[in-house]
Parts: sequence; structure tokens; C-alpha cells
Amino acid sequence: MRRTRAVWPLVLSLLSLPALAAPPPCGSYATDDSPDRLIFDGSRVELRDEEGFLSEFSPYAYRVEGDTLWLRSADSSLLKTYKIESDGRLIQQADRFDNGGEVYRQVAKGQCQPASVQVVAVAPLEGKQHRDDQRDCALGDVQSCVAVIDFDQTLAPAQSAAKLETYCRRDRSPYACKQWVKTLSAEEAGAPIYMFRTERVSEAGLAALRVSCRDIGDGKACASLADQQWLAGRYADARDSFAFACDGKLSKDACKRIQELSGLNLRNDAPRQPPRQPCGSYVLPDSETSLFGMFRFTDGQGASLSEEGEADMRYRLREDEVLVRHDKGDDFVLRWFDADTLVGMDEWTRYKAYRRTEPAQCQAIAMPVAGKRLRETPYKVDHCALTDPGGAAACCARGSMSACMGEGHMAALNNNWSAAARSYDKVCAMHVREGCGNLVAAYHNTGDDKLLAGIRKVCADTPDSVACEELQLASPQQVEEKRLEREMAQELQKLLQEGAKDGESQDASKGER
Repeated sequence: MRRTRAVWPLVLSLLSLPALAAPPPCGSYATDDSPDRLIFDGSRVELRDEEGFLSEFSPYAYRVEGDTLWLRSADSSLLKTYKIESDGRLIQQADRFDNGGEVYRQVAKGQCQPASVQVVAVAPLEGKQHRDDQRDCALGDVQSCVAVIDFDQTLAPAQSAAKLETYCRRDRSPYACKQWVKTLSAEEAGAPIYMFRTERVSEAGLAALRVSCRDIGDGKACASLADQQWLAGRYADARDSFAFACDGKLSKDACKRIQELSGLNLRNDAPRQPPRQPCGSYVLPDSETSLFGMFRFTDGQGASLSEEGEADMRYRLREDEVLVRHDKGDDFVLRWFDADTLVGMDEWTRYKAYRRTEPAQCQAIAMPVAGKRLRETPYKVDHCALTDPGGAAACCARGSMSACMGEGHMAALNNNWSAAARSYDKVCAMHVREGCGNLVAAYHNTGDDKLLAGIRKVCADTPDSVACEELQLASPQQVEEKRLEREMAQELQKLLQEGAKDGESQDASKGER
């Protein structure tokens, strides 16, 4: 009995002890269904795959308060919340963008040193629908400060750039570095829109990209830097940027690029090649597994992506480049690397090296005049049609490119190609490639040669206009292919309708029985 009385105080004292605090994360954590690991070191956190390569979705910093863990995205101000269980598991909590429920377990221990300054600030107030970036920035949250700058239209570009540079260099924020580059290469209001093209950054932006890649270790910045270097013909520098990202395990894609470029003697000072007419097939080493594995060039400036069949695309020459118009409204851009090799420069073919497989004979075409510049006006989009009481028609009459283009698109959707061409004519007359290209597309969709009258006049009046280059792409063969496509679509629609009717008849027959 005495022993029982002696035990009770001990039991009561144990019951009165506070619950064990959740241990802060340290080391490597993984889920059951993925080999990727979250790696915590005391202030920073990374998501790496089983080979050690940094994930493009990696967070970059975290904060722990009690049993709550916040992970901050590397390239935005997004925040993920986890609950730290007493056994060390990290359970993702639901938010506006994710249902949560993902569970991370520790798979390897680490040595974590608490950071003297944590770069992620206080989490959103409980029950709030949206974060308050201004408030969180005032509390020292770097990513929220970057978000404030990103959406602040009153801040002078120089001020924005200075603040973002500090957050990039001092706090090593990939988000800040990305916005710093963007600010240094800021576009003017109503800047031209380029589809499927990489826009060139300023020299200051290029320097910021180097900092982001080399000093901060941002794999995406290394890829952007390589893009800019490749487009400028600094091929060796582009390869070195990929090598840096590959060796540092910042990007697995960078290692693939190194393999693709391994057979080329890359230089930064290679002279630009003279204009040449491509002829025959130019093929990638891995052509069987590549989406754009080859280009075949034929007579009449024809081009194809296959070894057989008709050449269903048209190409043109500009200085040392071969431009092949594709069905997305832009060009495959191939630049001569040597007499038998074309390298890709556009979004679809960049870093690809196409080598001539065997000699071929093609009817000679005129070579471009060295140094000749086309008269081309960049296509710009404005908001006139949204604000003017007269709508797109009134704006088009006053010279709005995008309003005229919109009018043309609406007419084209209604198969009123004559009205569409009248609107596109106005844009083409401004020497805008997109407007002239849409006139050629209208001709291809109808076979109506009269729709080319406007672009022909522009070309006749201004021989150096981009209209002349687009007019070269007008092809009776394309007209025939479009006609066959329409007929096939109509036949398919007819078969589907007949099949639906047959199904209804059978159902009705079964009902009568």
C-alpha cells in the first residue's frame, strides 16, 4: 500500500510535464512515392533528385515556429506550410493552390547551424484570405519585398534595380535575381510581342544573369544566360554556362545540352558564315528520337521535316540564316555554322546541330544582299479596343495594329476571308510581318488570289518591305493542302454524324421491341 502511495506523485508529475516540442527539421527528408529529397541545413532548404540535381521547383529558405514549418519558393513569394509531428514527420497543409497531405520522413541526419538572420518572415495571419506582402516585407520577408517591387508601378526602374540587386546578392534570392534581370531589361509601354522567340536582354541584364548563375547558383539563370550567349554567337560561353550548371548539379538539362554540343568545335570569335542555299537533308545524330530531327530542303524554297513526301513548308534566306516558316506563325531559325552544318537558334531547335547527310542538287535561288535591312515594324498590342466607345473598328481606323488584327481575326473565324484580308491589309501596309503573314494565310485557306492584292502593292511600292519576304511564302501547293485538310475534316464530321444517327436508330428499334 505504501509503495502504491509512493508511485502516485511520480505519475502525477509525469502527467503534468509539457508536451515534447516538435524537433526542427534537419538533414534529408523524402516521401514514400518519390526519391526527391528536401535537404535542410539550418537556414536554407533545397529539393534535389536522387542524383543530387537541384529541382526547378526547389524552395530556397524556411522558417520554423513551434510545430509549424514554412517553405518559401525560390522564384516567387509562394509559401507552403507543413506541420511538424512529434516523430519528425512533415505533413503539408492545404492552401488555396494545393490540397496538401504530402508526408515527408527523415531519411538522413545532418548538421544544422541556426542562421543568425532568417530570410523568411512571419507567416500570414490565421484566417486571412491573402498574404499582405507590404506587411511581411516590413517584417523582413525578402520574397515579399520582391513581390512588392514587382507590382509597384510608381517605383523608378533605377530604384527597383538597386533594391533587387541587394536582395539577390545579399539574401541570395533567385526570385530577386530574376526580377533584377527583368527590371534592367524593362520594355517600353506597348512593346512588341514576339511569339516563340527569346527576347534579348540589355548588357546590364546580361551581367545580372551572370551573377544569378555563377554567384547565386540559379540553374534557370544559367540556362537564360546560355540562351543569350548562343544567340549572340558566343557559342563557347554558352557551353561553359551549361558546364557550370551541370558540374554544380544546378540543372540536369544543362548536362544534356553539353552532350548535344560535344561534337562541335565551339568558339566565341567564329566569323559569321556567308549566305548559302541549303539543299538536301540535314540531320541530328539522334534524329529518330527528336521531335525536329531533320530538315530536308528542295527546289522552289521548299522544306520538310521528313525524308519522304512533299515539302510542305517554305524557307527564305537572311544573311547567314535559313528561316523555315512553320504552322505556328513563326520561323524555325537555322544559322550556318560551317558549310555543311546548321545550328538551331529558335525556341524549338536551339542548340541542335543539323549536319548534311549527302550531296543533293537544287535549282539555284537568289542570295540575300549583304547588309541589306528589311523594313519591318514590330507588332504592338494596345488596349484601345477595350476603352474606346467605337470599339475595334474605330481604333483600327485610327491606326491601331492590334485593333485591325482583331477585326481580321473575327472575320476569319466567321470564314469571311475577304473582310479579314481588308483588315490585315491595313496592318501589312505598316510593314508588320504578322499582318502580311495573315494575308498569305488567308490566301492559303481560300485559294483566292485577289486576297494577295494588298501585300503585292506594299511589296511593289516598298521593295525592302517585310511584305516581300512574306509574299515569297504564298504557295499554290499550300492552297491545295489546305483544301484537302478541309475535305478530310468535312468527311470525318459527316461520318461522325452518320454514326450518331445510326446509334439513335438502333436505340429506337430496341425501344420498340
